Formats: sequence, C-alpha cells, structure tokens
Amino acid sequence: MVLDFSKPVGDPMVEIGRLGLVEFCGKDRFESFEELQLEVKKLFNIYVFKTSGRIGQVFSSNSKFTHNSTGKDLNNRLKQALELYEELVQESYNGYCISCGKKDNLCSVSKTIFPLTTGNSNANFTSNFSNQFLMCKECMSSLFFAPINMQKTTGRMGFMISNNQEINEFWSEENIDEFNANIVKNNFDSIVDSKINIFENFIYNFMEELQEEELFGDITFYLISNVDKGSEVNVIHISENQMRFINKVAPKFFKTSLPTKAKDEWNYLIYKYSSTDNSGKFRTRKENINGKATVIKFNEDVIDNKNYKSTTRYFNPLISNFIQGKSILFFFKKNSCSWNLTTIYLKEIKGMREERLNVIKKVANNLQLFNDDDKTFYKKIVRPIEMTKSQTEFRENLRILMKKFLSKSDEALFSVDEMVLYILPSGESWYETKDILLIALYEKMSLKEEDIEKFNEGDEDE
Repeated sequence: MVLDFSKPVGDPMVEIGRLGLVEFCGKDRFESFEELQLEVKKLFNIYVFKTSGRIGQVFSSNSKFTHNSTGKDLNNRLKQALELYEELVQESYNGYCISCGKKDNLCSVSKTIFPLTTGNSNANFTSNFSNQFLMCKECMSSLFFAPINMQKTTGRMGFMISNNQEINEFWSEENIDEFNANIVKNNFDSIVDSKINIFENFIYNFMEELQEEELFGDITFYLISNVDKGSEVNVIHISENQMRFINKVAPKFFKTSLPTKAKDEWNYLIYKYSSTDNSGKFRTRKENINGKATVIKFNEDVIDNKNYKSTTRYFNPLISNFIQGKSILFFFKKNSCSWNLTTIYLKEIKGMREERLNVIKKVANNLQLFNDDDKTFYKKIVRPIEMTKSQTEFRENLRILMKKFLSKSDEALFSVDEMVLYILPSGESWYETKDILLIALYEKMSLKEEDIEKFNEGDEDE
C-alpha cells in the first residue's frame, strides 16, 4: 500500500506533523508501511530513550509510548512502542478520517498514545476534543512527527501554517536542521528552543527571517499548552500585507551596529521600544540559568555585547500592537515619524486610498502659511488639533483653521468634497485622520520632543 504525504491536510496539528515527517524522512511517498516504519523507528528511539513531562518539552511522559510503566528496560520499551504502532497500522475501520476525510481503512486512535498529550481530558489535541477517534494511517503517522516541527516559546509549543508552501518548507527545514543538530549533541529532550518568551516577538522574528528570503503569504501562528487543566490555544493570523510592509521598511534587521533614524527609521523604533520602558529605564528580562532565575539587563545583553538580535527577547509595545493587528499610528505620531513611513503603513496595512492621503497632506502643506516660527506655529495651529477630544470638536477646529486660512489666501484650505470624501469620510475614524494630519504637520517642524513638552508645561499659566 502506497503512503502519500505530499497533499496538504486541513487539520493544523496533522499538517505540521506531515511537514515534519517529510523533512525528517527526506521524502513524501512510501511504497509500504514497512518502509515508513524504518523512519518511525528512528523517531520512537528518540521518544523512548529521552522523555520529559515538563511543559515546554517535546514528549509527555504520560504517552503510552513513553511512560515508564511500559518497563524500565529501554530496548523493551522501544519494542513495545513499535508493536503498538504496528497494531494501529493493521486496523481497518469503516468511516471517515477526522483530519483529512479519507474514507475507510482507518485506525481507532486514543489521544494518550501521542507524545503531545498528557491524558484523556486534554483539550488541545483534536478538533472535536474527543479522546477516541478514527484516523487514516497517513494522518495518524503524521501526528507522531508533530513535536519535531514546533518551537518552544513562552514555555509552550508554537508552530505556524501558511498558504504559501515555500514558507511551510522554510519553517520545517529550519526546525529539522536544529532538531537533528540537538540529536548529535545528545540534547533532544526539548523541542527546538526559540529562546524568545514573548509570542508576538517570536512571530515578528520569524517574519523578518522570511523577508530575508523574500517569502510572502498569509500565516496562522498557534501557541498551545498540553496540560489536563488550564489547556489553552492562542491563534494569531498574519496577513501578506503585514509581510510586505516589513519587507518595505525593514528588509534586514540591524545586527552589527546601533541603528540611526536616518539609516533605518523602522528599526530605530523597534530598538527604542525594545530597549526602554515608558519611564525611560532600560528593560530587563528573567531567564533561568543553571536552575536559577536571573535578571538580564538590556544594556548589558544587547548594547555591551552588540547582540542586537536579542532585542526580540524583551517586551516591545510596537511589535505587540503590530502583530495583533492594532493601530501603530500612535507610535508614529509620538516619534514624529516621516510621512514616507506613515504612508507605507497606511497603504499596506490599512488599505488607505492614495487620494485621501494626498488631501490630508495638502491640508498640512497649506497650513504652513502660518509657520513663521515653529514655537508659534505649534502653539497656535498644532496644539489645538492635538487637544481635540471628539469628532465634533475636530470639525470645529477645521472650520476655524479654514476661516484663518481664508484671511491670508484666496483659496480654501480644502473643498467641501474633500472634507466629505477624504478628510472625514463616512465610516472612517476621525481620530485616525487627526493622527495622520499631525504626523504631516510634525514633519515640517524642527522641534524636538523635549521642546514640545516644555511648551505644554506653560499652558495653565496662560
């Protein structure tokens, strides 16, 4: 009987196992179960000889294949594991595979045989949360290979599935290469360790790796735990638009020297929000070193050691918002980012029309008529816009600015059509328009953030 693992499967857990199997075995087609069993034996040898029950490790010690109740003699345990697998292969039940829908010649599978599970009540292993289910031989075999195609992050198991097969292959190749290297080093009780304990940073790091390979596509990332109580699954979807944005603004992560704003504006922001918290203090993280919880300081870890790739080990609100699909205009506005970076974000991520951006930019350019000096311009024109608290108030400020502009110009600040269709169109966020306008105005000023803070301190005295 031919076993074909070349076709994708809808179940993400089976899919990541199938990809791991293909990469681990170096082929996607087997002429018989006996041929596949030669590869399964290699994997079971790892399962049986090195097991761990700690969350974040590959193999649960409660699996029927790995639990020491099967005997302390390792050779005997491996033999029993293979016999159990052979029994499953020989079964032939009628029905449909729970994962791929294949009809008949199925095996009746218990969750407890697989090395990702810890017991009957585990919730994260199958799509219908049942313990006993029917699977075809290909899907059942794939699940045994799932752990080797995952990475440890936040103390749990993370993996991804993309609609781009090249991305799936890139992920699997990296994991299997590292997994095999760990076997050689006799260090294979853990899944591949990303050394990143923040899920959003873990995703961002992989996105940057993909951009160095010029790979694009939609990706769904999964983060799972497999304990009987408190099991949970976190799912984050990354769109191809987000990938293309990163490709345009940061195709290569800074590695050898601190970035400058002129050199790489996006990477400057990534560094800034990774390095310091809201109070301006350098960030720290905790790491278990030789069994002892140790506080690692950002300035020593990243700056002194010039280990800039380690920035992703520290919490970063910019990365967090971006990965979760939340707006990051606030960060652009706060840091007086360029109009160029802003428009790339708004076009790629927000899908904003070019015409709307052009109109808002035109309004900002027209207001330069009042910019005799930055301090006065900021306090009289920019500050009132900053302080706007509602759409009604924003409209009123625009009306006042229109009136002021007409006193100095024969042309209007903007037309009625531009107001209705582009500045405050129906269904669009007025607050977003406000932020975009402010970013365009800031770009025309040479004031620093500390100067603006000084100006604002005197507001109550005037």
